[in-house]
Amino acid sequence: MKISRTLTSLLPLSLGLAAMLIPASSATARPWTNAQGQTIEAELQELKGEAGSEVAVLKLSNGQTYDVALSTLSAADQAFAKEQAATASAEKPTETKAPAGPSVFKDLLDGKLVSVDGKRVGKYEMETEPEYYAFYFSASWCGPCRAFTPSLVSFYNENPGAKKTFEIVFVSRDQDEGSMEDYMVHDAMPWPAIKFRYVERMDEVTKYMGNGIPCLVLVDREGKVISDSYVNGNYRGPTAVMREMEALAAKKVAAK
Repeated sequence: MKISRTLTSLLPLSLGLAAMLIPASSATARPWTNAQGQTIEAELQELKGEAGSEVAVLKLSNGQTYDVALSTLSAADQAFAKEQAATASAEKPTETKAPAGPSVFKDLLDGKLVSVDGKRVGKYEMETEPEYYAFYFSASWCGPCRAFTPSLVSFYNENPGAKKTFEIVFVSRDQDEGSMEDYMVHDAMPWPAIKFRYVERMDEVTKYMGNGIPCLVLVDREGKVISDSYVNGNYRGPTAVMREMEALAAKKVAAK
């Protein structure tokens, strides 16, 4: 079977859509099979297009590339392509330049934050806005949350300079204010939280929460997601976001 004939049967397409580039370390040649059972050996270069109409860009050993509708490939190939695209997205968080003016969250959060002061929770006023916000969706009743929070606390306390780059804001998913505050005090959360009575009214913030917790989401001042615990609906957890926050802060410090 000739490769050119096989690619023709794979219905090559030319679509100028947003693409997710696959890192070179991930782009290794492998067999790709279409619905008719025909197979070629190629590297996945990128996956582009909207969900449901994605296009896989495949590169042959001779250097030629072809756009192939993802839906025409086998189920295993479709899953592989999506997994590689998700990994590429997770490994390369998008960095945006913070605008000079107030963020879209300033007025929203003004007067609605609290923080731990000794053994009590009291009003908190943010003196200077950070370049990024990291919304931490968590609850005292959530086992995985209680396991992760100490790591996030240590990370925050060990990187005091990073606070100029981002600020973590706790968004409670507890059932009542007392449980939320006990959680904050017990784990000595060093970051502010949205007052319990305001949480459910803040669709502008809660919209970032995925299907489960713990969920950590890093956004810029305009509300654009930079790093998320969920990528393409797949849960990769808050630790990955925390590491990307650490890398981002280090890059900011090195640039100064």
